[in-house]
Amino acid sequence: MLVVTFALDPTADYVLRELNARSVPFWRTDLGDFPTRSTLSAVLGTDGRWRGSVQDSARGVDLCEVRAVWWRKPTPFAFPETMSGPEQAFATSQAKRAVSGVLGSLPGVLWVNRPERNADCTKPRQLAAAAEAGLCVPETLITNNPADVPAFAERCDGHIVTKVLGGIVHTENNTRGQLYTRRVPPEQWADPRIALTAHLFQREITDKAYEIRVTVVNGQTFPVAIHAPVGPARLDWRRDCGSLRYSTALLPPDVQQGIETLMRRLGLVFAALDFIVDSTGTHHLVDVNPGGQWAWIDQTRDAITHALADLLEKGTTT
Repeated sequence: MLVVTFALDPTADYVLRELNARSVPFWRTDLGDFPTRSTLSAVLGTDGRWRGSVQDSARGVDLCEVRAVWWRKPTPFAFPETMSGPEQAFATSQAKRAVSGVLGSLPGVLWVNRPERNADCTKPRQLAAAAEAGLCVPETLITNNPADVPAFAERCDGHIVTKVLGGIVHTENNTRGQLYTRRVPPEQWADPRIALTAHLFQREITDKAYEIRVTVVNGQTFPVAIHAPVGPARLDWRRDCGSLRYSTALLPPDVQQGIETLMRRLGLVFAALDFIVDSTGTHHLVDVNPGGQWAWIDQTRDAITHALADLLEKGTTT
């Protein structure tokens, strides 16, 4: 088994400790280790199979023995600082196509998840797939035209929020910050800066009762309700995780069925889904994260750990 993630990944550690306890062999590596600390050597046979290994100075895996790949949170490929910018860009392109190409063509391998499936799970794609799957999705506008926003806001009764289309981590002047969901007041609806790039606007669920994080592992769902107090975390619970309270949650049958359909449409084996539940009990899907975190929630951590370990040990979704 091959585990691809960064070195200090405490969420992965829970599963890897469980696999160790079961005496299941695995090799943990990171894309950031290639090519300075790890090597790839693969020869294509006449039968169309790659044979060789991926290894570092101490350990590695025989490509013929790989039965599962857990592609969690790898860091980018790393190259010597002596290489110029164009050289590093070219080397990155070469490494990406070689590593993912060889591993991705190995037959009979379980992927959790395939990196191309993760990359395809963009906000527009996931929201469209969720609506196609019968899940309730808040009204959403993606635009770089400031003139579009006022009319959209009026259709949403004047209550809209904006969210980033990608990761929320933002670094500027060597300062790391996070771009959380925020309300858009009327005086910003036609802000000319909207024209500078694409923006996502969405109807705010103003009668929010609570939220649900649903972790999905090969069709099994592990829902937990998230209760945020009045304050910054009420709009985006990531602002103040220390203030949150968790409780058991049950999914309505139609939501459960919609999640199963959504996962098939997106081609994902694992994902963390976020729902807002309003005062009527309607579940509004707002995010699908194919590499989402789950270990910080005590109520579901052990169950998810065992489900992932079971899946990786078996090496198949059937």
